[in-house]
Amino acid sequence: MVNYINTRLNEVLLVLAVELVEDNPWWADPDMINFDPQIELWRNSVIRWAPQIRRAFDLGEDLVYSLRGPRRTGKTTTLKIMIKELLEDGVLPWCIMYYAFDVESNPKELVALIKNYLDNTKTKRGKKRCFLFLDEISSIKDWQKGVKKLWDQRRLENCTVLATGSNAADLKISTERLPGRRGHTSDALDRVMHSMSFSEFVSVMDADLKKATSEAFLNQSNRAMVFDELMNRRIHPSLEKMQICVSGLNRCLFDYMLTGGIPEAVEQYARSNRVDEITYTDHLNAILGDLGALNKSTSMFEQLARCIVRASGWTSSWRSLRKDTDIGADSTVSSYVNTLEDMFIVSVMYRYDSERKRALYQKEKKIHFWDPFYFHVLNGWISNKDSFETSHRFVECSQNQGILVEGIAANHLAQLAFLRSQKKQTFLPSTHVYYWRYHTDREVDLVYNDSDNVEIPIEVKFQKKITNRDLDGLISFKKQTGTDRALMITKDVLSVERECVMIPACMFLLLA
Repeated sequence: MVNYINTRLNEVLLVLAVELVEDNPWWADPDMINFDPQIELWRNSVIRWAPQIRRAFDLGEDLVYSLRGPRRTGKTTTLKIMIKELLEDGVLPWCIMYYAFDVESNPKELVALIKNYLDNTKTKRGKKRCFLFLDEISSIKDWQKGVKKLWDQRRLENCTVLATGSNAADLKISTERLPGRRGHTSDALDRVMHSMSFSEFVSVMDADLKKATSEAFLNQSNRAMVFDELMNRRIHPSLEKMQICVSGLNRCLFDYMLTGGIPEAVEQYARSNRVDEITYTDHLNAILGDLGALNKSTSMFEQLARCIVRASGWTSSWRSLRKDTDIGADSTVSSYVNTLEDMFIVSVMYRYDSERKRALYQKEKKIHFWDPFYFHVLNGWISNKDSFETSHRFVECSQNQGILVEGIAANHLAQLAFLRSQKKQTFLPSTHVYYWRYHTDREVDLVYNDSDNVEIPIEVKFQKKITNRDLDGLISFKKQTGTDRALMITKDVLSVERECVMIPACMFLLLA
C-alpha cells in the first residue's frame, strides 16, 4: 500500500512539474511573458486597465499575502502584469514562480510543488528573493496547512507569496488559520480585488477627463488632502477648477451605473455600447458556483435574490427579506446575505448609534451591491428579459439613479476608509460606514466614522434641485451629535452652505 501511494505521488509530482514549466515560460525566455494569454488579451484591450492594487504589495519582505474577490474581476491578469513588471525591472526569471491551481489537489502536493521549484532553481537564483504567485489556491482544500508547513520548515525565507482565490469566503477563512506564519507588517496582508473604482473607470474611458482630473485625483496624497479640506468645510481649489468637467463626468457616471467596474463589461461597452448577455450569464454562474461550493441552494437563493434586489438601498430586516419566500428562518436569510458579503457581491450597512458611536446590529440594515453590475446580473436573472435592456431601462429612471449612486458612494467611502485606516489588518467596512435614523422621519444615508476624530453625516441627493427639506436629516444628526461637519452628495452642485458642504457625486467618487 505504501509503495502504491509513493508511486502515485511521484506520478502526480511529475505532472505538476510539467505544468509548472508550462506555467512559467519566461524561465526559457523572459520575453515569453508578452505572449501569455492574459497579457495578450490585456494588451489588445480597448481599456487596458492596470489595477492600482498591484502597487499595494511589499515585494521586498517575507510575507504571505492573499488577494481575494469575486471571479472575473481581473485577479489573474493583475498577477501577470506584476510578473511582467518584475521581469522588466530586471528580476531574474527563475526568481518568479506562477502556478494556477485550476485542478483541485491537496496540501501535500502544494508543499511538494514549491519545494521542487525552490530546490531545482536554487543554483540559478543564488540568494536572490523569490516571488511565488499561487493563483486560485482556494481550490485546494486546507491549502493553508501546506503553507504553514513550508513556513515552519523555513522554506519560505527570502520569499514573497501572493495567493489568490475566487472563493472569497473560503480564502478568508483559510488565511485566518495562519497566525504567525505570514510575516510581520503594519499593512494589510489580506487584500481585496474590487472591480475598478469610478476614478479608474474615468481614466480608461475618457482620455480628456483623465488628463483634466489627474492633478487632483490620480495621486493618493492629493485625494487625502482634498477629502480633509471637505471635512473642514473647505473646497479645495482643484475642485473648483474641475467644475467645467461635471457634465462629462456625469456622462461617465451614467455609464458606470450600467457596467460598474467589471473589466469584461466595461470592455464590451467601450467597444459596442452594450454588454453581451453571455457576460451577465457568466457572472451569474460564477456567483451560483461559489454559493454551491458553500452548500447554498440555488432555488432558495433565487427567491432571496428577488427580495435583495427590491430592498437594495432601503432599510430592511432579515424577517422582511424572507417575507415573500418559503425560507423558514431569519438565520437562513442572514447566512445567505453574510455569504454574499464575504464574496463581495453585497455590502451590509448597520444603523449608527450616535451616542455609543457603534453599530446597532439588531436594528434594520441597508443592503447595497459592491458593484452596480452585480445588481444588474441578479435583476436580469429574475426578470427573464434581455439583461442589458433591463439594465438600461433601470438606469434611465432618475429615482433608480439615486439608489445606485448611494450604493456606489457607500462602497467607495468604505474603500476610502480603508486607505485612511491606521488598522488595516483588522479593518471592517461595517465599523466605519453606517446609516442613521432618528425616530421615523429623520434619516441620513451614510455616516462615516474613522473611530478617531472624524464623524460626518453624508446625504445623497442625486437630483437637480436641493430643497431645505433635503437637509432635515443632516440638521437632526448635527443636533444630536454636536458635530459641525456634514456633506451632501449632489448631481452637480459644488458649494459651502451653512449646514453642509455640497459636492457632485462624480467628484466625490474620484476621491476613493
